[in-house]
Amino acid sequence: MRKGILFILLTAIFGNACNKNQASDAIVAQVGEKTLTWAELEDVIPNNSSPEDSINLSETYIKDWVREQVVLRQAEENLSDEQKNFDELIENYRKSLLTYSYEQELVRQKLDTNVNEEEIEKYYNDNIKNFELKDYIVKVKFCALSSDSKDLKQMKKLFYSTESGDLVKWEALCIEKQAAYYFDEDRWMLWEDLIKKIPLEIFDVESFLKKNKSIELERNGNTHFISFLDYQLSGSQSPLSFEREKIKDMIINKRKIELLTRMREDLYQQAMEKKEVEIFTNKK
Repeated sequence: MRKGILFILLTAIFGNACNKNQASDAIVAQVGEKTLTWAELEDVIPNNSSPEDSINLSETYIKDWVREQVVLRQAEENLSDEQKNFDELIENYRKSLLTYSYEQELVRQKLDTNVNEEEIEKYYNDNIKNFELKDYIVKVKFCALSSDSKDLKQMKKLFYSTESGDLVKWEALCIEKQAAYYFDEDRWMLWEDLIKKIPLEIFDVESFLKKNKSIELERNGNTHFISFLDYQLSGSQSPLSFEREKIKDMIINKRKIELLTRMREDLYQQAMEKKEVEIFTNKK
């Protein structure tokens, strides 16, 4: 860059990077009237850096600083005073941050996040038309084991067994053999989430679910055992058990909105009652 716009004292960095007696106010880079001092540079270099790392980090930081200052200088020279006046923007941002911080603290202190089952059921029943499935959901059990494993036969036997003791043995075998597996009889899973976990390629999901209670397939050297415990079709009414956590969040969010609305109105009324507010209107 042209002399007078950029002046970099590389020797101050690369020749004396480890010199502890270097004056903290020594200038190591300059763009116009803006300067980067040794003290500022030293703050961004970790104390445990080797001399070589210190030099590399210093060089990178200086280049980035120079590029930033060059752009800032160009902006300063080419924007009007009005375009460079951010006082109103900064003040609005400050007010937003203050309001947000106060509201978050109020919510932390005052918001009741306990939602009982009766409230959840009431919300579900009152808004039943809003709970329509946009995807297929299933309750599923599955596992995958290497197709050449000597434990494949035992895995299959335990997987399909209806004995409660065999379920424990199946999970233990999956863990022992580091087999991928999943089972939660109470939890619904979206179909799109299921096919991310197992290599199913189904074009007519509805027909597939109606016809198959369980399947086995081999993909990429692994044998997959899959059992469908229950399913709900896309477009049907979403079960409460699938929507429970979502409803809980909606109830809490509704309380939050009500809390903040009440807070704003209370503060307004208090200010009016204390005559801390004056509203001037022009009467014709």
